[in-house]
Amino acid sequence: MKPIDSKTDLLTKILVIRLEYFLYSLGFFIPFFIGHPQWLTGTAVNCLLFLAAQRISFKKVIPLTILPSLAAVLNGILFGPATVFLYYFLPFIWLGNLILVWVFRKIKDKSYFLAVFLSSAAKFFLLFSSANLYFSMRVVPKIFLTAMGSFQILTSLAGGALSYLIVKKINDRS
Repeated sequence: MKPIDSKTDLLTKILVIRLEYFLYSLGFFIPFFIGHPQWLTGTAVNCLLFLAAQRISFKKVIPLTILPSLAAVLNGILFGPATVFLYYFLPFIWLGNLILVWVFRKIKDKSYFLAVFLSSAAKFFLLFSSANLYFSMRVVPKIFLTAMGSFQILTSLAGGALSYLIVKKINDRS
């Protein structure tokens, strides 16, 4: 860790830390504030992931890839009585979110929308594959084929589009 050279460096470091904690808090509370419907919660969480991927380091995004799904389980509203099955998907959701952020970060400077599409597709493929496997083994109900399938790709793409609009608005004000 390099030493802090000036008051400006210290202020910058404090603001980045505050941003991280703000993003973590937002990631955790979105499922409580929005709760249902899944498309709205998912879009908000994915938007937050795309925004965080642009503003904080990959290492510091990791808690944000975990917190929303933990909150969804604790909230218990997203899938009603089927929420208990969400436990089976937690590792896949976390990995899917990490993949989304990683792929997006690698490609975003070349093409924002291509990065959103490819990162969303990668996350979708992982989650839909896991849902198909669990469903074929009769571990989870059929609702999870849609929840981890079409909803995932749609909410990722919508979250990416929304993040683009937010970043554009911020950049236009600068």
